[in-house]
Amino acid sequence: MLQWLLRSISVLTLVVIAPARVPAQQSTTANSGAVAEIRAAVRQYDDALRRADTAAVEKFWASDYVFVNPRGERVTRAARLANLRAGRTSLDSLSHAPQEEQIDVHGDVAVYSTLLTLRGRYGGKDHVGRYRALVVWVRHDGRWQQVASQMTPVLAP
Repeated sequence: MLQWLLRSISVLTLVVIAPARVPAQQSTTANSGAVAEIRAAVRQYDDALRRADTAAVEKFWASDYVFVNPRGERVTRAARLANLRAGRTSLDSLSHAPQEEQIDVHGDVAVYSTLLTLRGRYGGKDHVGRYRALVVWVRHDGRWQQVASQMTPVLAP
């Protein structure tokens, strides 16, 4: 818990103090490799989620990964994996709005934000919705893993 808290404080400090924003469509030469790696990781992660491939999905989540779901509940890595295995969480479709994607790279930390449209089951119930998602990725042992993510429902005007 302490490790997660310290990592979260470090990430928030980076986001607030060092806003080296790199929109998904434009990247600096220094960050272009990391941006491409994050884009590829997002595609692979989304594919694994759609296939409900828990073995593939769990490789994208760090051991101390935490998810804040659309209801504001904190969900651990183990609980998310259990939901996938039991079929309580399953996605028929998942799409990103490319014009809404943003990747901010800060060394071995990247913050990814996007607008998602999801169709499937969440918490065992059928669901369709649009969400603003924020994902914190950390490069660990040469690969990118999520340490935290949050989804917020986008309400119709």
